[in-house]
Amino acid sequence: MAKYHYDMIIIGGGAAGLTVAAGASQLGAKTALIEKDRLGGDCLFYGCVPSKTLIKTAKVYH
Repeated sequence: MAKYHYDMIIIGGGAAGLTVAAGASQLGAKTALIEKDRLGGDCLFYGCVPSKTLIKTAKVYH
């Protein structure tokens, strides 16, 4: 089994995890990011999409 050595391990590839991983990497830290699903988290794919606002705007425009 291979062994890896990291300065930082981030669990969760949501908005905060991606930000921390990118920042740590830019500062020279050897960084690992662990995510069980798609990168971006719930906010990107489900939670923060203002669907009601978009639907209302589309109806008004139509």
